[in-house]
Amino acid sequence: MNLFRIFTYPFRVVATIVRVIIDACPPYRYIEGLLEGKEVLQDEKTLVLYLSSEKIEVDRHTFDILMVGENLRVRATRDNKAINIDRLIPGQGPV
Repeated sequence: MNLFRIFTYPFRVVATIVRVIIDACPPYRYIEGLLEGKEVLQDEKTLVLYLSSEKIEVDRHTFDILMVGENLRVRATRDNKAINIDRLIPGQGPV
């Protein structure tokens, strides 16, 4: 069993590196809509936003600044990690 782990460990490391590189490469996903909610997951390091029923992972600063109900456009990786977030302003003024 220990011999099996010795041979599979390098494969898992290489597979993880390849997955991270592929995740960071285009094409990126664009998600647009209202910010429905904010949540801190159980590990307390992963912060997510719910935007149009999609879970988007963000950093602490972004999590603190955004408010529920804002209209946003998010560019995200394949693993739904936010790259940039734009606030959308309605063209008709306040409704």
